[in-house]
Amino acid sequence: MRKSTIQQIRERFDGDVERFSNLETGQSATIDAPLSLALIAEAASRVTPNASALLDVGCGAGNYTLKVLERLPNLDVTLIEGASQFLDGSEE
Repeated sequence: MRKSTIQQIRERFDGDVERFSNLETGQSATIDAPLSLALIAEAASRVTPNASALLDVGCGAGNYTLKVLERLPNLDVTLIEGASQFLDGSEE
């Protein structure tokens, strides 16, 4: 089996940013599926109902944070993502 080049991986990733950014469909076949998002957000809000801050490292499009904010809307949020395409649509 032939491995993809870094350029091929980058192009595939860049082409999927819009799909990953959709909160409803996200990565429907992966851990970022809508049900997983909802369950994790619900668990976080129940375990830490008095939370004041949220740090999302490797946030992608921020889908987990958006779901948590539905349940804990007053959080001070910090998002960290290395792939700028998720955050502002630019290409590196």
